[in-house]
Amino acid sequence: MKLENSPRAKVKEAIPATLASYYHIHPTHTLPSHEGRDGGGVRYSRLLHSVILIPMHLTRQRLLIIGAAVVIVGGLIGAFFLGGRKEIPPEVKLTVWGTEPEAALRSLFEAYHKAYANVEVKYTELPASNYEQVIVEALAAGAGPDVFMVGNRDLFQNLNKVAPAPPALFSLTRLRELFPSVVEDDFARGGAVYALPLSIDTLALFYNRDYFDGAALVRPPATWEEFVSDAKALRVVSGEKITRAGAALGGSSRSVEQAADIVQLLMLQNGVPLAGAGGGSAAFVSGDQSGRSAGALNFYLQFANPGAAAYTWHDAMPPARESFAAGKAAMLVDYRAALPEVQKKSPFLRVGLAPVPQVGAGGATQPLGRERIRPELTVEGLGAERPASFARYRGFAVSKWSTWANDWAWRFVVSITTEPALVEAYLAASGTPPALRSEIAKRLDDPELGTFAKQALAARSWQAPGDARVRAVFDGAIQNVLTGRTDPRTALSRAEAEINQLFQAR
Repeated sequence: MKLENSPRAKVKEAIPATLASYYHIHPTHTLPSHEGRDGGGVRYSRLLHSVILIPMHLTRQRLLIIGAAVVIVGGLIGAFFLGGRKEIPPEVKLTVWGTEPEAALRSLFEAYHKAYANVEVKYTELPASNYEQVIVEALAAGAGPDVFMVGNRDLFQNLNKVAPAPPALFSLTRLRELFPSVVEDDFARGGAVYALPLSIDTLALFYNRDYFDGAALVRPPATWEEFVSDAKALRVVSGEKITRAGAALGGSSRSVEQAADIVQLLMLQNGVPLAGAGGGSAAFVSGDQSGRSAGALNFYLQFANPGAAAYTWHDAMPPARESFAAGKAAMLVDYRAALPEVQKKSPFLRVGLAPVPQVGAGGATQPLGRERIRPELTVEGLGAERPASFARYRGFAVSKWSTWANDWAWRFVVSITTEPALVEAYLAASGTPPALRSEIAKRLDDPELGTFAKQALAARSWQAPGDARVRAVFDGAIQNVLTGRTDPRTALSRAEAEINQLFQAR
């Protein structure tokens, strides 16, 4: 049956003429052939949707203009849907506060701006003496920074001021991959990450290499037992006066800058739980049934006890760093941050650096009574635990009131602490020990930073209610025993109660 008068037949008859017209205008085009040819030899498509019906009354010039317009519009639409359109990042201004010297961070921030040109960073260096107070007052007044540095034992008192990292941007899993475990202990809570560091400093042993050579000591002490023995060998006494201390150890913060931290280190090395289960409390007495905490304090104090065989120091001597730099002390336990000060005071001093001494494998804890300082207590009063040093460092945290808290502020923190090129810029300028595992691996054999790089991997800390306040409490306990006002166990029991009051007062 023929359908010559049907719409379909009419359309089919119109196709050859339409294609012929198109072919006349565009003679170079090759048209698809699926059905056949018309009388003029022009190929045509059977598929109606592939045919463009062009009105015959349009001029060639108009057709060219229309065709060009179709091509341009089609290209723009294609670019839009195929992702050709680039999103323009917002202009971001971040304020950053900290105690780090501006010179050490300048190259880092400049390198960051080159990588992220839309972000402008303004850094303000504040004195460490009143840093916490300035931060608290500024945030309370609504004039605080977007990003600020937080001490590794100061997160507890700042939890209500900081925003955690968005999990999609930086997760706890990522933290464990990139940083030593102490960073999780200090800056993670409830599966969230609250701060990230550029550097990790740890307590280490500084020793005078010339004095060790003169005493025929071929290597620095690896255990506290060896430390006691070496301190005796290095001590110089004139009558009853100590003219050269074997070690600057045993005093309060009046003479030993890191006294409180060294006592906490000894407790941790001895297996004493500084914090209670789950955090939020101190437990170095209530959680220590064997008297190890008092044994650790006694061990420290023996170096300043005139009745002890290890006596080599007293609280009236010049500060430990100053004494070591002046050649008045043969050994010093301090952080890497002390090295520039020592070198500045005594540029020709041959300083040796070694890991902080550890508890010997044969140590066994002995319960203590209510005595004050036991002259006979030596390293045997400590129990052997896994190697550890004590960490001190700062991390970058984001204010919960920052406009960019959930976006660019945390992007900034993650970038400057985890991108190798940016981290390298900081480490080269500051000369400080690294925090990033990949950077630690590069410095394990460094003559100056190797000791601190290795110790970062085994560094210990605890969730304290504010570093400065806890140090003051421990220092008070040390002074109370040194002056004979109380015995070690009682002094530490009072210290634990004071620290728990700080936890409750947050």
